Amino acid sequence: MIKKKFTAFILCGGKGTRYNINKNKKILKPLVKINKKTILERIIELYSKNGIDRFVLLGGYKINTLKSFIKKKLKNYDITILNTGLNTETGGRLLFVKKLLSNDTFLFTYGDSLTNFNLNKALKLKKSNNIVMSYYYYDFQYGVLKKKGKILKKIIEKNNHIPINAGFYVLDNKIFKFIKNKNDSFEKKVLPKVLKSKYKIILNRVTKWYPMDNLKDKKEMELNL
Repeated sequence: MIKKKFTAFILCGGKGTRYNINKNKKILKPLVKINKKTILERIIELYSKNGIDRFVLLGGYKINTLKSFIKKKLKNYDITILNTGLNTETGGRLLFVKKLLSNDTFLFTYGDSLTNFNLNKALKLKKSNNIVMSYYYYDFQYGVLKKKGKILKKIIEKNNHIPINAGFYVLDNKIFKFIKNKNDSFEKKVLPKVLKSKYKIILNRVTKWYPMDNLKDKKEMELNL
C-alpha cells in the first residue's frame, strides 16, 4: 500500500525527429493519439492508478500546444508544465526539477512510451544507494552477427531476448550529482556516470512495453492497447 505522495516528471519537450521525419505537419509525440486517446493521457492514467497525484511535464518543443491540451483535456489533474528549453537534452530537462522536489523520491519517464509499471513493486527495490530503471525483454526476430572488423566471428540465430531500457525510473535527489548542464543526455551521460559510481542501478522488469519512435510503432500500439 502506497502511503507517501510522489511526483511524476514526464519528458514532453523533444522534437520527435524520427516520428516527424516524413510529415509536413509536425506533432508533439506525447500528444499522438493511440485509439482516440493520447499517449500522455495514458501515461498519466497509469500513474494515477498507482496512486500518483502530482505531475510535472518537462516541455520545450510546441509547449503552447501542450499547455492548451492540458487546459482542455486534463484540467482535473494536478499538472505543472515547465519550459525546459527547445534543444535541452533529457538529463538537462530533469535538472530543472531540482528546486521543485519536496520529497526525496520521485518518478521520471519518457512521454512517448507505455508499459505495465507497478509502483509498489518498484518501490520495494528503491534504496538510498540506488536508482530503479524499468526494463523489458525484447524478442529480436533476426539473426545477430558478431564480427571483428570485416571478419565474421559468430552467428547468433533468432529468438534473442534483449533487455531494453523501458524508462519509468524511480529516482531521488542524488541523481543531480550526475547532471552538469542542459546538454547532458540522461541515457548517454547520466546513467553511465551512475554505473561508474558507488550507486547502483536496480532493474525492475515489466512484461509489456510499447515505445513510439515511428508510425510502425504507432500501429503496433494501436493493435495492443
